[in-house]
Amino acid sequence: MKMFDSYPFEHELFKKISQHFPFLRNLTLGNYTGQDNKQHSSTFITFPHLEHLDITFAHADYAEQFLFEKSTRLPRLLELHISYDTLAIITNNFTNDLARVNCSKIRHFVTKELYVPPKDFHLYFPLLEI
Repeated sequence: MKMFDSYPFEHELFKKISQHFPFLRNLTLGNYTGQDNKQHSSTFITFPHLEHLDITFAHADYAEQFLFEKSTRLPRLLELHISYDTLAIITNNFTNDLARVNCSKIRHFVTKELYVPPKDFHLYFPLLEI
């Protein structure tokens, strides 16, 4: 599924997508507009079959939405496309544990920037194939 818009995608939309497309394996988001409702409801979202997530051209709010375990669970996520700068910001240079669980099974990490992995990078991506 590919979603592109200039209006924000909110938590409730992702909740509906996870319910109506439980076997969704690929999701690409393109939206540089931040979410209006950053205080997500207590409803936890699970994408049980999502393997590929591309948020390269998405606001950092969507990286938090999908990678922080407090709002979304991605038990089968194997491939992540994201701006390295966005990932470094939301994880506070890989010192914030909120994204660690959803990133732990990722085998392929794709970014458009060149980077030198920081000291704790491997703790987020222990299965990464380099």
